[in-house]
Amino acid sequence: MKVSKHLPLQSSAWAVSVLAALLAACTGEVDGKFVPKDMGSAGSSGSSAGGSSTVGPEGCDGPEIAMPKRLIRLSFNQVASSLRPVFGDAFADKALQDNHIPPPTERTFPPLGDTSEGSTYIDTKWLSAEAIAEAAGNEAFKNFATMTGCTDSPSADCAQGFLTKHAESAYRRPLTDREKASLLQVYTEVTTAGGTPQQGVQAGVRAIYDSPQFLYRTEFGADANTGPLTPYELASQLSFFLTDGPPDAALLSAAAQNQLGTEEQIGAQVDRLLALPATKANLQNTVFASFGIARVLSVVIDGLPPDAFNSGVANSMFRESQLFINNVLWNGGKVSDLATSRKSFINKQLAPLYGVPEPTTGLDADGFGAVDLPENRSGILTSAGFLTSRSRPDQQSVVGRGLSVNDSILCQQNPAFPENLADQIKGLNAQQANLSERERATYRASNAPCLGCHPSFDPYGISLENFDVVGRFRTMDAEGRPIDASVTLPPIAGSRPAANAVEMGKALAETGAFASCVGTKLLTYALAETGVTGRSCASKAVFDKFSQSDQSFTALVRAVALSKTLTQRAGGM
Repeated sequence: MKVSKHLPLQSSAWAVSVLAALLAACTGEVDGKFVPKDMGSAGSSGSSAGGSSTVGPEGCDGPEIAMPKRLIRLSFNQVASSLRPVFGDAFADKALQDNHIPPPTERTFPPLGDTSEGSTYIDTKWLSAEAIAEAAGNEAFKNFATMTGCTDSPSADCAQGFLTKHAESAYRRPLTDREKASLLQVYTEVTTAGGTPQQGVQAGVRAIYDSPQFLYRTEFGADANTGPLTPYELASQLSFFLTDGPPDAALLSAAAQNQLGTEEQIGAQVDRLLALPATKANLQNTVFASFGIARVLSVVIDGLPPDAFNSGVANSMFRESQLFINNVLWNGGKVSDLATSRKSFINKQLAPLYGVPEPTTGLDADGFGAVDLPENRSGILTSAGFLTSRSRPDQQSVVGRGLSVNDSILCQQNPAFPENLADQIKGLNAQQANLSERERATYRASNAPCLGCHPSFDPYGISLENFDVVGRFRTMDAEGRPIDASVTLPPIAGSRPAANAVEMGKALAETGAFASCVGTKLLTYALAETGVTGRSCASKAVFDKFSQSDQSFTALVRAVALSKTLTQRAGGM
């Protein structure tokens, strides 16, 4: 996909030609490399190079190098992140708002699997990208002197030098000779047609941000064989994984000097980036999003006093979960502490819910302070935000909580609801209206049409039954019946007996099932458009490396960043 010619800004024909090329999946060039027809996307089905059904050498699924060579689009958040340092926060925030992009705390896995994104540019998405590029060109026109460093009556060398340097930054690598000539032709045609140098730069900037070289990144490697990404490709892969933004000057310099070829060189860059606030913010938002706690802000709970659950309480639950996760990730704990730690951060609204004194010292600006929660709590599983986010308007849901643990905590694929059995299930629920949740779960585990699926996730929901609709601990259900939260956990959790939620959290931590899932989610996030499963050899390789470390979150990020799945691509172009 080579954009060989651009017309003056007064005509949009050049933009139409780019759009046509993209939508036709044409054969052409990106980054000066041949792109076979239909090569662009690995797809979002979760298949890997060599086939997802392939059994690996140690019982895992598929090859360790899970991804084929591909052309992958930037998410709109990554587009905004690339524009933010150039045009400012207000410009980038407006781009996200105009495109209805959810905040980072509501990311999906993989990110391009979200309906607001998509792995390819359909018409509406392309029009959004084009509008952002046009706005960028307009900003460059309005702030010409500041952006370019040229005078109000600039020489062609100054204006064109700016465009070349700006394109290299936007493309995240040096320009090829053909790309440079194509870009500078935009400026020349505008000024030759009577436009000012400012208009020439405006058209050039728009062309840069409208181009596939900016909107996509390649993962082709040096040749058609299985092997590492090129240094510039790897710089982008690492940066978009760790910061959700383009590579910085130090990373691009390492790529230019071919200093991203060994594990030690890559690890040094990962360690450097992990010290940056932007990296920490991106990764902690990613982990937070993986638990789906943002749903608590929209959940509806009926029948409670206003002070028991309202928007203020929901926001407090949201914030507590953020602080809890951030503390575990960056203060020297293990990843498994996310499932077992009782240290949290609450305010006066949450203290009664947890049955602990209101914190009065060491409060942050929002009134949150550190506390040790009661012994009946165990990490994120028993946090009020996680529990409430899965509640129905009138009650907690054993099935809903069980499905959520199965999916967001253990990375297991939940079965689709059998729509053809909806009436039968509705009838069974009506018949069992007076049964306890334990009795209902026992029935589902032994009778059709439920027994095929529910035993794989109901035990998690039963284990959390001691917590009511907003996460308050209780020993009796709403009808005054004693609650028995003891279960035998499914095989993925070691088939262990667990007397309560605390023992369940301990089992998920000790078996490695929980940390393995966090790693799988990080790997899926880094791959952007295609997921890997907990059984994939790619995930297993990450977890094996992580298991030999101190098992901190930093070690897990390093294991993902240094994995063959992130740094190499399978051949077969």
